[in-house]
Order: sequence, then structure tokens, then C-alpha cells
Amino acid sequence: MFARFGKRRHDASKDVFTEPTLSEALLSPRPSDTLLRWAHEGRLRDILPDLDALRGISQLPAHRDDAFVHTLKVVDAIAPIPVRRWAALLHDIGKGPTFIETPEGRSRFFEHDRIGAEMVLEIMGGAGEPPDLIADVHCLVSLHMRPIAYTPEWTDGAVRRLVEDAQECGPDGWYDLLALSHADLRGYLPEPVDRGLWVLNSLEARWRAIQDAGRDAARREVEQPASPLDGHEIVALAGREPGPWVGEAKSYLTDQVAAGELLPGDKEKAGSLLQSWLVSRK
Repeated sequence: MFARFGKRRHDASKDVFTEPTLSEALLSPRPSDTLLRWAHEGRLRDILPDLDALRGISQLPAHRDDAFVHTLKVVDAIAPIPVRRWAALLHDIGKGPTFIETPEGRSRFFEHDRIGAEMVLEIMGGAGEPPDLIADVHCLVSLHMRPIAYTPEWTDGAVRRLVEDAQECGPDGWYDLLALSHADLRGYLPEPVDRGLWVLNSLEARWRAIQDAGRDAARREVEQPASPLDGHEIVALAGREPGPWVGEAKSYLTDQVAAGELLPGDKEKAGSLLQSWLVSRK
């Protein structure tokens, strides 16, 4: 199993410095200061051994920073909101147990997102964090590789599936996932991240376009002229058996709405016009 979470805190006193808990450190303006100090002092092995295990995990040749330094940069780069800071802290936690170095010296981390999501449950559960927060972070870690994999060749359905999956990560899940993806990129600075930012910006623009198209279609449907009477109402008012004439009657009433001669909700006038129309067809 993965190393268990443990936490230590100095005894509080007016004259003695009190160590923050991990949760407190995560919400500080610059969490890396505390995390790096804990690593140098050897405390991180007790507080969060799975994070300490990322020290020295090479990401070459893709990135110069090891997985630990990259993680600290990502945590600093995201807003101090619990779900985002925890997701940033644990997004690459699965790189420790999945690290493989090829004979050519390349680092590989197959399924580190899936393994990392499993680790989230144990780590945060051991830290005593709320179940809802744990579930949201688990979701974000499991999805964190997908936004950067976007290409313009994705179908609208593929984009919708990603957004729907992200919306399972809490009330702001989609926006939390985007924030994590942007912080993940900034965690590689000063390396070039322009390509990655273009991918994320393109994904966001694509989703906005999908939303706009959906709103336009809904608006057109609402604005499209329609008969105030449905087929059942027309049959009842006419006292006739259903038949092709019902569709013709609806089309006639719809045309009257489009011409401004009949209001969309005016069933009384629609009934009168229907009766006149029926008489004219005899």
C-alpha cells in the first residue's frame, strides 16, 4: 500500500513557534516555503511521505525540474482554495510509484493520474479531510491529464463529455480543472509553456462556442412562431376525428402568429380563427 499520511505539530505556546498543519500550510500565501523547509529538515517524510518520495524523481527529457519541485511550483501557482490547493499538491503524487526510466534515459509515468487518484483517498482520508473534499480532489486528479490532450479534431461530444466529467468534481469542477491545468503548466516555468497554454485556451474557447450555439438554438426554438393550440386542442374544438387536417390547422394558426395576427398564447382567438378556417374548408 501507499505510505500513510502522518502529521506532527509542535506544542503551542506563547513563546514557541507553532508548526502549521498541512492544511494550514496549503492555504498560506506561499505553501512551497513550508513544504520545502519540511523536506530539508526531514519532517516531510513523516508528514507526507508520498510527496517526499517525489524528490529526485526525474522528468527528463521533457522537463528539467524533478516531480517534487514541479509540484511545489504548481501549488504556489493556484488560488488558495482547499480543493484547488489539495489537487495541485496531489496531482502528480502517482509519479512516485509509477516512475520508469527507459534505457535511453527517458522518464515514464504510465497511468500516474489513475494511481494518483487512488492515493488521494488514503492520503486525504488519513489527514482527516472532509469526504466531499476528498471526492472532489480525487476526481480532479483523475482528470488532470485530459484538458492538455485536447486537439481541434475532438468532436463537440468529446468536449461535452470532458466538461460533464469535470462537473462531477464539485460545484465548480470544470473551472477547478481548468485552474489546475493552467497551474500545472505554470509549474514548468521558466520552460516554454506557450503550446500548452494555446491548447487550454483553445479548449475553453471551444466549450464557450458550444455553449453559445446551444443558447442560440434554444432561443430560436423559443422565438419560432407556434400555434397557441396543440393537436389535441384542435381536435377537441373541431369535434372531428384526427387526420392530416390537424397538421394543416396548426400550420394555419402558426402562420397567423408569424404574421402578427395572433398572439402566441391567445387560445381564445385561436379557437375563433380555427372555426373560421374550418368553415372555409367546407
